[in-house]
Amino acid sequence: MENPEHDPLEDLAREMRLGEAAAEMRDEASTAERETYQGRRRNRSLEDVGRVLAHRGDVVLTRLGDRSLQGEVVHVGSDYLTIETAHSVADVRLGSAVLKAVARPEGGRDLVRGSVTLKARLSEYEQTGEPVTLVLEDGEIDGRILVVAVDHVLVDDQSNDLYVPLAMIQAAIRPRPGR
Repeated sequence: MENPEHDPLEDLAREMRLGEAAAEMRDEASTAERETYQGRRRNRSLEDVGRVLAHRGDVVLTRLGDRSLQGEVVHVGSDYLTIETAHSVADVRLGSAVLKAVARPEGGRDLVRGSVTLKARLSEYEQTGEPVTLVLEDGEIDGRILVVAVDHVLVDDQSNDLYVPLAMIQAAIRPRPGR
């Protein structure tokens, strides 16, 4: 005679948790989770990556020509991100430099408000007249942006007017305020 206190479903539940079927279900769930994560990573844009780095509060390292920049991502636009270093603030065009997360401090950060596009950001520098360093593939230009035009910027480097195609600009770097 069966034990009235023994529930046959308990045996089935134990088998589902500990048996061969359970191991197979855990493996399938693990595979599905990996594939889902991989699919999400495949659908990310550089803008999305920048937002993830910023919200996590990651310290990033990037190289632009001979210059290395290391700092926190404080703003992400549609085609650029802003990295605040110990001494400067750099607006880096997405797709022009490799970003490497080098540290993950505790907590993340809220992003600061800023321009949506790099061109709009450069227009702000035109309005303020503050000195900037434009980083190009083949060098750097120090000066003030006089005009942001349709496809170029006009820069006064204190000796010449330089017409710089927007597409050539990898970054605009300025001294960190208050430094």
